[in-house]
Amino acid sequence: MNSGNSIVELVDITHTHSDGARLFDGLNFHLKSGEMAVIYGSTGIGKTTLVELIIGKRAPQSGTVVVFGEKIDPGSERLVAKTRQKIGGVGGLFRPISYQTVYENLVYPLILRGDRTSSCRSRVTRVLSQLNLIGKKGETAGNLSRGERILLMLGRAIIADQPLLLIDEPLAGLDTQMSSEVLKLLHRLSVAGHSMMIMTTGQTDLQVPNATVHEIRDGRLG
Repeated sequence: MNSGNSIVELVDITHTHSDGARLFDGLNFHLKSGEMAVIYGSTGIGKTTLVELIIGKRAPQSGTVVVFGEKIDPGSERLVAKTRQKIGGVGGLFRPISYQTVYENLVYPLILRGDRTSSCRSRVTRVLSQLNLIGKKGETAGNLSRGERILLMLGRAIIADQPLLLIDEPLAGLDTQMSSEVLKLLHRLSVAGHSMMIMTTGQTDLQVPNATVHEIRDGRLG
């Protein structure tokens, strides 16, 4: 595999379910800096496992996972934590903290980074306006609609300036208007230089500009 300026490299990945069934069989994939990939496949085909391999939540039975030039080993907690700081997304690990407000969810990565309070407030307010969530800043995340939660998760990636986004089913359950809002934001993030992997079930009709489309089939990515 030609690594070049790849953000993510999956090399000869073999992995099995806990029941022993083969999930991946020599899977190879790479995502370059600034590139967007849509990965589709039926339920249970391995999309969630793919994300877990990339974020270091689990290790493959064989093969190599490289993210931002670092070989990912779930046993190296410091490396995994450092890598995860560069990764945002929708779903799974990236779900907002339900009992915190929208504002608190957005400001959290800035506080971790040590930004000044005044700078944090102005940046969060600006992002809330961009997301049309300014009226929801005091609402707890658990009370948001699914579409609003997706916007909030993408907003955290904007706030933290995370270069890699792993996005699970961004349009599932959304009405036409909210789907349009989410797609506009994904396009804006892509233009801003974020690399993205979008996971979806079935052959996707996602109209995402300049995205490569891959199907998980027979344990490999086509």
